[in-house]
Amino acid sequence: MTHCRFLTANHQCEVASNLAVCTVRASARGCIACQQDTNPRAMNVVTIGMALVQRKRLGRPTRELKILLDNYKPDSQPVVSLRIGDYRPGPGSELKKMLAWFAHPNSSCDCDSRADTMNDWGADGCRENIDTILDWLMEEAQERGLPHGRFTRVVARSLVDTAIRRYESKFPDGPPESGDDQD
Repeated sequence: MTHCRFLTANHQCEVASNLAVCTVRASARGCIACQQDTNPRAMNVVTIGMALVQRKRLGRPTRELKILLDNYKPDSQPVVSLRIGDYRPGPGSELKKMLAWFAHPNSSCDCDSRADTMNDWGADGCRENIDTILDWLMEEAQERGLPHGRFTRVVARSLVDTAIRRYESKFPDGPPESGDDQD
């Protein structure tokens, strides 16, 4: 097995387990594939697949995971490119990039203003306001005809947590001041 902070001593993948809402044991091959993914050690096609297989083995519903997997496939829709001048560092921007592969902003959503709000809150503020952020995501999922129940809320929380961690790893000292030279 490889080293991963989400792999427990008994080989349980915490990412896949959170997605499946049950215990998912990881194989060495699965861990390697996950770490080679463009979104390693997080929700990706490998961890979604592991969760889907485990739920199927247990005879539990898999519909929401299948939808998630179908939407996660990179060829399902073209990626929205972000212009560097429009980018503002923060957890909201990280979440927006993560969702861009399947949830494109439209004229009726508040995606940009909510991402800006999350950026204003920063990592700690997003953790304090996690329920509000999850409500936003569930509301948007419902508007778009996507699953929006308890299971989806668990997945959404995983996405928000990942966005916060990504932001913190990129900017451990907080966001750069506007006007700072970024080499």
